[in-house]
Amino acid sequence: MKTGTIAVTSSGGLANRDSHKADARLNSRRKWGDECIDAGYQIFPDVLLKCQRFMDLEPIDVVILLNVTMQWWKFDELPYPRPSSIARRMAVSTRTVERRIAKLQKLGLLVRRPSEEVRGKTVRKYDLSGLVRELKKYAEASLAERGWTEEVPSS
Repeated sequence: MKTGTIAVTSSGGLANRDSHKADARLNSRRKWGDECIDAGYQIFPDVLLKCQRFMDLEPIDVVILLNVTMQWWKFDELPYPRPSSIARRMAVSTRTVERRIAKLQKLGLLVRRPSEEVRGKTVRKYDLSGLVRELKKYAEASLAERGWTEEVPSS
C-alpha cells in the first residue's frame, strides 16, 4: 500500500502530495467553520464532478453517489444507506432513487449486494469498486494532462 508519493512534474519539479494534510484540515475549518466540519464531511474526488458527463451521469446520479459515499467511512466497511433515506434527503421518490441506482449498476459503477445482518439490522451494502476504477482512469488522464509524468515512492 502506498502511503505517500512524490510526483515528478514535466518541468522536473517535485511536489509532495501528502505535505498539506494538516494545512488542509485547518483550512477546511476556516472555510466552512467548526460547526459544519464537526457535523460531518466527506472526502470526494473532484474528478467525478469534472468527468460526470463522460461517465454518462446526470446530476441526480452524482447526488445519489454523494449520499452513498457519505456513509463510506472506512475502506473495508461498505456503506449501506437505504434508498428511502436517500430519497427523503433529496425530496424525490424512493422509486426514483431505486431506478437511478439500477442505472449506476448497469454502468458498472456500483453493485448493490445481497441482504445481510449488520448490528441487528438487515442491510444491503454498496460495492463502489467499479466507481473507483472508473474514476482512476479519468484521474490518470487528468494528471497526465497537467504534466504529472511519473510517481516515485517517498521515504
